[in-house]
Parts: sequence; C-alpha cells; structure tokens
Amino acid sequence: MGRINKIIELDYPTNLVTEPVLSHLIKKYDILMNIRRASITKGFGYVQAEISGDEAEVKKALAELTSQGIDVNPIEKDVVE
Repeated sequence: MGRINKIIELDYPTNLVTEPVLSHLIKKYDILMNIRRASITKGFGYVQAEISGDEAEVKKALAELTSQGIDVNPIEKDVVE
C-alpha cells in the first residue's frame, strides 16, 4: 500500500468535544492532519481536515474515529500516491 490523502468532515458527539482526539491519532498512527475548518462549542464539534499518511494507517485512524462515535464523511475522492 502507498500513501493516501483524504479530505474529510468530522462531526463530534458532545462527550468528545473537549478531548484531544486528533492529537492522539496523529501520534498513534503517524499521520499528518491539516485542519481546514473547525467549529467547536460545548455541545457540538465539526472539523474539516485533510488527512494523509500510509494508507493502512489512515484507514485504522478513521476506523478508530468511527468507533468513538465520530461521524467521518469523505468530501473528496482519495488520492493514492
């Protein structure tokens, strides 16, 4: 597998708004994340970001987000290098 770049939207549940979810993923899966837009309030979290890295690790990171109750929505096609 190669490297992959994805642009995604993340919708956070209330209980995760104050947690450093993305920081943990970056460290755990050795991925890069460029936050394009974000709106975080006490009751809602929205992030639009570009995520890139080893394809298998990106997939694991996105699966972990989903398992935590974060909605992950791709907004552009994957670019595999």
